[in-house]
Amino acid sequence: MRRNIGCGSVLVVLGLWLWLSALQVPLMNFGRDWPLILVVFGVAVIVRRLVRQHRRRKSAAEVISDLERGRIDPEQAISEIRRAR
Repeated sequence: MRRNIGCGSVLVVLGLWLWLSALQVPLMNFGRDWPLILVVFGVAVIVRRLVRQHRRRKSAAEVISDLERGRIDPEQAISEIRRAR
């Protein structure tokens, strides 16, 4: 779902940029600034990947603590520890 929202957002921004460029709005020149789209898209991909990695990995101590507090069941604890490797 998030991926669809992200792709839709990119298309909306790209469409607005092209439209404003066609209207000759100052500071919006698609012919000159199109590489900026690639840079923004690349940064978004890198940030998304780093956030996802940071959220996924928990230390074994954190997993055991969650298990002891009843936040996760033993099967989830095993999968979290395996994912952290």
